Amino acid sequence: MRVVENKYPALVGDFVGDGGLGAGELMQGMPALGRHEVIVEGRLHSRGVLEQSDFEMLEVMQAYRERFLAAAADPLVKHVVIFRNHGAMANASIAHPHAQLAGLDFVPPVVDRKLERSREHVRGGGRALLLDLVGAEVADGSRLIGLTDRFATFVPFAPTYEYEMWVAPRIELPGFDGVEDDALLEFGAALRRGLAAMEEALDGPDYNYILHTPPTRGAGDGALPWYCQIIPRRVLAAGFELGVGVHILVTRPEAAAARLREALLP
Repeated sequence: MRVVENKYPALVGDFVGDGGLGAGELMQGMPALGRHEVIVEGRLHSRGVLEQSDFEMLEVMQAYRERFLAAAADPLVKHVVIFRNHGAMANASIAHPHAQLAGLDFVPPVVDRKLERSREHVRGGGRALLLDLVGAEVADGSRLIGLTDRFATFVPFAPTYEYEMWVAPRIELPGFDGVEDDALLEFGAALRRGLAAMEEALDGPDYNYILHTPPTRGAGDGALPWYCQIIPRRVLAAGFELGVGVHILVTRPEAAAARLREALLP
């Protein structure tokens, strides 16, 4: 495994320019500051996630954790996202198996909203909102794909994408920077199993997976646990989705989960 700086970074460590990032009060911009790394997961172009053993998946997850720690220690970085693009429809520019890490110097608004929503839920007497959602999915079972001691793999009740899956914790865990190897081993195996179900059920689609984490500072209360979102990229957004920001799903999440479960049967 290797980690290198992205050759074409979306974020840079410093900004040199004339400051012309805005055009008056209504049109403002800011430098794209942060860090952007490529995590090269192996030597062979043709050997992807599904060909890796549990131990090799653990090594990948350990690399994610190590680079997350390094990024979170950077005083410039306020939020870290790790993601993997696979295939042209997922906007992968090269075929060699790799993931990317982006460390941003701001907290994205969607993360702020999720954090505040979860804190409201906790103030109302619940656990972290994600943990209660996962508990409800496990209890219902109709959208469940796989279950381990610590993690559940499921199609969420209200997915944004067809056959979208989450691999999320069932119990309170340390932040991703502090999660122990035994939990990482279990998580990596669950992630690969979810990808295997998608590969079999949907004939190997392009996909993205995204490791969602809380901000690196000021979110140590556990209100926003980390989890992984798997998104098959089978269709492009059309005019309705682009126009109103609401996605139309042809397949009910319960039917999608049933198809994915069947794909894992021996």
